[in-house]
Amino acid sequence: MSSSDGKSETVAVEKKKSQRSVLRRFLDFYNQQEIARPLIPFIIILVASIALSPQYFLSPSNLKVVLFQSAPIALLALGEGMVIIMGSIDLTPGSVSGLSALVTGLVTLSTGNITLAITIAILAGLAVGAINGLLVSKFKVYSFIATLAGLEIWRAVDLTITGGSPIYGLTQYSFLMNDFHTFIPLVFIVALAITLVFWYLLTRTTWGGRIIYGIGSNEEAVRLAGTHADLAKFLAFTIAGSLYGLAGVMLVATGGYVVDPWTAYGYELYAIAAAVLGGIALTGGTGHPIGPFFGALILTILTDILIIMGGITQYTIQEIIIGIILIAAAPALTRGLRWVK
Repeated sequence: MSSSDGKSETVAVEKKKSQRSVLRRFLDFYNQQEIARPLIPFIIILVASIALSPQYFLSPSNLKVVLFQSAPIALLALGEGMVIIMGSIDLTPGSVSGLSALVTGLVTLSTGNITLAITIAILAGLAVGAINGLLVSKFKVYSFIATLAGLEIWRAVDLTITGGSPIYGLTQYSFLMNDFHTFIPLVFIVALAITLVFWYLLTRTTWGGRIIYGIGSNEEAVRLAGTHADLAKFLAFTIAGSLYGLAGVMLVATGGYVVDPWTAYGYELYAIAAAVLGGIALTGGTGHPIGPFFGALILTILTDILIIMGGITQYTIQEIIIGIILIAAAPALTRGLRWVK
């Protein structure tokens, strides 16, 4: 064998080692950094969408659509993600945000006061979250059962209040779509700001960083440590409810200034799917708090690019995507439901 052949083999071996080293570092980063689980899929989906249709996807009008559609889903996913991290499940995001949207419309029509309407809508979501929290923490009802009942009850309340009739012309909420001469609407800015607050609560406070994650990992150990686990669970459901309430206000603007009893129907599945895409383990105790925000963006971008490519209606595509995501997550979901709190 000539010296040149030996050098070629050496170079090839070194190249393979270098490739393995890069792959290993990538896998180590993915496994060790929880933020990588939603961030890397988000980057992949974003790059793929740009490559498939750069002129359409990167147009300011389309980017604005993606951002404003993702905003309410992000808030629902943040609340749902926190509950899942705690080892529980919440099936009320859709019905609660629909109720809050309806409250927004009714109060606006009766008083004309937007500030009052938004406040009452958020408080309505907070109240429902508090009820969920009491049922789970005080009365020891499994969260799946308590919130499944809530899903049906609050949707029935919507239908009873309106008699099935929609509320039109809520154009007062057009300010939420203001993009300040950019493609970034106000609803998205609000969702991003709340995400940062949420990140602080779950990473920089004892309540979030230790107790909420601790309950999801080992609730008995948290109780033996002398912490108020029941109070923490009550607060988690209450905060989640307030996020659902604000998402309902956003849906008034993003839904064409119309509210009906079926507003946000099925959005509990959007919330769970976005949380799963954001790397939140359905068994509880793990997941980056910003993950659901990226999960909402991934879900919205997937829907957007598939509409561009296939021309199928948005609702149809979203249902297909969510179904696939939940099927893929079925093993984890099954394990979690054995002991969901």
